[in-house]
Amino acid sequence: MAPLELRLADVGRFAAFVDLGSVQWNGRIARLRVLQVTEGGFKAGADEFWGGWRHEVIDCDARTIAHAGFGSIRAGGREGPVTGDQRPAAPLPAGGVDEAVAKLVCDGWKPFAKVAVAGSVEEAVRIGRPLIETGAEP
Repeated sequence: MAPLELRLADVGRFAAFVDLGSVQWNGRIARLRVLQVTEGGFKAGADEFWGGWRHEVIDCDARTIAHAGFGSIRAGGREGPVTGDQRPAAPLPAGGVDEAVAKLVCDGWKPFAKVAVAGSVEEAVRIGRPLIETGAEP
């Protein structure tokens, strides 16, 4: 499997990494996936999770986003299936993770310049979890 290229876009409740290799363009509309890393010890039921893949469609000119499914990632890296249908496009909410992802993808914005681009989900978890806890760039 080829290494991933995961660039940190936002840190809040989750650390969101854009999978740069997943971006597919149709004009100024981008289909992509975003790795959403959870805080350490996050559980759903009896299982611990690292986070999951959010699948998104962003219209860079209209500044809208359509969520197109989610696939969980259990601790250890086992990925679940992508579930959920594509929702209708909605305006990007100001100041949130969706806007940060859009600015990175559409505008070439590079937040967290000191944070290395992760080459695997496991590496993104190692980078993202301390940032969630502290809320600070290393």
